[in-house]
Amino acid sequence: MSSILEEFAYGNISPEVRFFKRDSEYGEAMRALSGNEEKLLARLNEDEKIIFQKYIDAQGEVNRLTAVDNLIHGYKLGLIMTAEAFVGMDDLISTGEGR
Repeated sequence: MSSILEEFAYGNISPEVRFFKRDSEYGEAMRALSGNEEKLLARLNEDEKIIFQKYIDAQGEVNRLTAVDNLIHGYKLGLIMTAEAFVGMDDLISTGEGR
């Protein structure tokens, strides 16, 4: 069995691909989102649909950037917590005193 890092490097593990249960809280939110989008699109003319699609695309990009930033921040925080568990906070962050 290869390591998790190898699986990640080969693209077999992706932090963005996740499944969810339809009856979960997330599934309910997705259903509400989809239903409301369909109702809204039915009321918009073609120009308004183009503007709305641009809005959806921009929101998707913001969500993607936020997810990447949260993953990186969370990973770094986890590494700091792990390092502190092994060496202690005083040794982890050097203040320059006594050196």
